[in-house]
Amino acid sequence: MCCVVRSSVLSKADVHVHTRYSGFGQYKAITFPESICRPEDVVDEARKKGIRVLCITDHNSILGALRAREYAERFSDIEVVVGEEITANEGEIIGLFLKEGIPKGLPVRETIERVRAQGGLVIAPHPFSAHVPALGKLVDELDIDGLEVMNGGHVDGYANQAAKRYAGNGRWAVLAGSDAHASAQIGCCYTRFEGETAEDFRKAVLERTTSTEGEVSTLQMGIKWTVQVVLKTDLLIFLSLFGPLKMEYPDDPLLNKINIMRGENKLLALISSSIFLMPPIPILTGVTGMKVMQRLNRTNSFPGPDDQ
Repeated sequence: MCCVVRSSVLSKADVHVHTRYSGFGQYKAITFPESICRPEDVVDEARKKGIRVLCITDHNSILGALRAREYAERFSDIEVVVGEEITANEGEIIGLFLKEGIPKGLPVRETIERVRAQGGLVIAPHPFSAHVPALGKLVDELDIDGLEVMNGGHVDGYANQAAKRYAGNGRWAVLAGSDAHASAQIGCCYTRFEGETAEDFRKAVLERTTSTEGEVSTLQMGIKWTVQVVLKTDLLIFLSLFGPLKMEYPDDPLLNKINIMRGENKLLALISSSIFLMPPIPILTGVTGMKVMQRLNRTNSFPGPDDQ
């Protein structure tokens, strides 16, 4: 008799993905959508890129994840994990395998307790970033399963390096997420795990057997995706001038906000964005943003090998 040895299957998980249910951000007087992606489109894009486990982690909401999971149930090659990127008082926390949303603005320990009460996993996203809310060395004191050591949106090169150094002692699972706010970003970097299902992924995180692969977004990609987001948002605003946009879901935050905008504000938004799209403004904005990010993260008090 011969013994047949089957090789283990390694699959991809993107642990940090946004949809239009992430709502809106604010930069000084400018309000902007965190993402314009429909949950269904995010699932379709992830399938094209071979993502087996897709974690939808909208800001302070699980509605987009629930929509994506419902849509993904018709396919056999992908599973959606309901997650949330929760804004706690001390920084951001990602909860995965959630059944209910967790409100923002709670102490981080209470936030984690609420994730645990649902049987969820606790992830520290971009833990050493200086330009988005991050936990930093507070991760040492918290009940955390994994650190995001490769965040696809951090083009600065510093924050990810710091997280990789800090997670080098094997205390946490190492994870990679695209932090995609545009569909083209999905899967630029990802977590490898043994198996094919969401439960296999959960097991790999708990057993600290995950690994990270892929590439962080480049400046050129970031500029391209920003332009695409502006153009797509402008199209929706333009169409709304001729009547309310058709709502696929009554709780769609992007279409709701566009529909309630006053006509003069819509015109002002279109004029402002057309100025932004004029070359070389997108390039100058992207380069300036990257330089600011690099300066902030380079001067941040990053941990070194002896600080673990």
